[in-house]
Amino acid sequence: MATVFRSHRRYRVAVNSNDHPPAHVHAFGKGCEARFKLNCPDGPIEFWDAEGDWTLKHLNELGLEVAANIDECCKVWSDIHG
Repeated sequence: MATVFRSHRRYRVAVNSNDHPPAHVHAFGKGCEARFKLNCPDGPIEFWDAEGDWTLKHLNELGLEVAANIDECCKVWSDIHG
């Protein structure tokens, strides 16, 4: 799994090297995982699903951070999955 960036709350946002379309990232932190579809190359990102005790505030913050890093997220997805 390739880490793309760490959110301001230190959640790890990554692309799984053994994954499936559509292009998406996983966010991990404090026993939680969330996924966001990227809609490369320019978004908009979409919340996909989540497991764990995420708050709506944290999911919204993460979504904004993924959107702010859409270029790098799509680049890493493309580097891994073509």
